[in-house]
Amino acid sequence: MLRLLLLLAAVISPIASGQTAVPIEFSIIKTSEVTTREGMVFSGGRYSQPVKLNHVAILVRHPKGNFLFDSGLGSDIGKQFKADMPWWAAPFFSYGPVRTARSQLDAHGPVPIERIILSHGHWDHASALPDFPGAFVWVTEKERHYLRVPHRAAVFPSQVSAAATHWVTFQFDPKPFRSFASSADLFSDGSAVLVPLPGHTPGSVGMFITLQSGRQYFFVGDAIWKIDALAGKQPKMWLARKIVDDDEAQTLGAVAAIDRERLSNPGLVIIPAHDAQVHDTIGYFPKMNR
Repeated sequence: MLRLLLLLAAVISPIASGQTAVPIEFSIIKTSEVTTREGMVFSGGRYSQPVKLNHVAILVRHPKGNFLFDSGLGSDIGKQFKADMPWWAAPFFSYGPVRTARSQLDAHGPVPIERIILSHGHWDHASALPDFPGAFVWVTEKERHYLRVPHRAAVFPSQVSAAATHWVTFQFDPKPFRSFASSADLFSDGSAVLVPLPGHTPGSVGMFITLQSGRQYFFVGDAIWKIDALAGKQPKMWLARKIVDDDEAQTLGAVAAIDRERLSNPGLVIIPAHDAQVHDTIGYFPKMNR
């Protein structure tokens, strides 16, 4: 009987403390960076303050398979940018030297990638899809519909129109996760869970990663570009949001949802897709967070 009780305690204890028994791990793969001004990143930011923004992919390793959350800038970004970025928008959406996720993984691999889950399909998140021809690309049905139509400086046909891309559309289950009414549990174990964050695009998603220690990370895509915008629930700079936010009011709703998570869980690490200051504190591939 004592032995049975000890076994039960070993199973129940991690669950009660918010931990997971799954050895999941993640790494931030920086594919490029650019320096801009804080005022260009969020409303109320200082134009005198330089800030660094990254273009990244997130590598997630799980016993049931590896995937990327976003792909970062890919090997064809030069051609893609030239073909699809409007001349008037190019000065606002630049990038620096590129080290693709594929090349970095190959240098430490081989690291098989079975699927790429896009936080959304904008050019700087979908650029490297052609670098992973065997991967399945996951988006919501709303996002897939959105990507079928070019959107000014945001969606590049050269990235999302290839007939060879293996698109997979998924739906959220009516299963609450934290403050979200619906979710998609990728491995049915609570270690990697997607939640809807519409606004920036109709099908934008966020991702919670819960490590074995119970430490939880919330990847929020482009709902915000910098964590400093969160405290005041600040939108993007007016010109940027006119160009890239599909629904400004809905985007602010996503920001409010992220802020609710921040307030309800002080230990939660919120990671915007481009915030180099946050990324620097976590570290980059090949460092794995586990």
